Amino acid sequence: MPVAVPVAVPVPAVSIIIAALEAEDTLGDALASVLAQDFGDFEILIAPDEPRDYAAFAGLDSRIRILPGVPVPTGPGPARNRALAAARGDWVALLDADDSWSPNYLGLLVPAARTCGAAFGRTSVLDETGAELRSIPPLDYRGPATYAVLTRAFGSFHGLARRTPERRWHHVFAEDVLFDVETLARQGGSAAYNPEAVYRLTARPYSATRRTEFIDEIAAHYAAIIAMIRDGHTGIPSAERIPAVAVFQSWAEMNRKYLAARSLDPGLAYQRFVAVSQRDTNLA
Repeated sequence: MPVAVPVAVPVPAVSIIIAALEAEDTLGDALASVLAQDFGDFEILIAPDEPRDYAAFAGLDSRIRILPGVPVPTGPGPARNRALAAARGDWVALLDADDSWSPNYLGLLVPAARTCGAAFGRTSVLDETGAELRSIPPLDYRGPATYAVLTRAFGSFHGLARRTPERRWHHVFAEDVLFDVETLARQGGSAAYNPEAVYRLTARPYSATRRTEFIDEIAAHYAAIIAMIRDGHTGIPSAERIPAVAVFQSWAEMNRKYLAARSLDPGLAYQRFVAVSQRDTNLA
């Protein structure tokens, strides 16, 4: 009887991690931006953080894998870690289910990451109409990704990180920021940056920065992350902990200012406040 020969499954270069929670209305656009990439050697892993069925999205492309849902939400960190556990790529890229990429995002960042060990793209922070509120870092910045950039980011600043067994998202608020700081710290505080590779972040009415837990508890969340870094409970090497802590101290201070302004204007959106604050600082 003939012996079946196992068929080798090609290993993709990039594993794209998407956590999905009540994301049916936006996930299609996020996936469309990935499928439009000029670099096609990737897999997309969607981790539903709810029992809702996202199987229909798997039919869009053979590179899309839908993980089983969960009975109740576990948070974005655990959801992304479920996808990460199933990932096969050499590199990991994070995309939120309501954000998108420019078509050249992977095509520009993959070669840079292979050369430098990690690579970041520019974040375009958009309002609900699609107009750009601000850029992370500023549009004219041409240096590397550094702690200084993250210190003034106050929003998603993502890129490509090498997939290794110890990498994971922590189960804390702002876990994506901590993951990005860890990526930079593992590079000694400097990584490749390409302003033409654009992550489009849309500030929406239901975003985390408008929820009660953000407004009421953000100071405690950042204090907890700072303690984790100082106590060695993250993937940040000891030599990098002081500048890493400074990132979150800066974010905590911006949120303190935001809360003060919001007490006078309850309808004030966080990203619009940051945009105005940074514009005023640049003019000063």
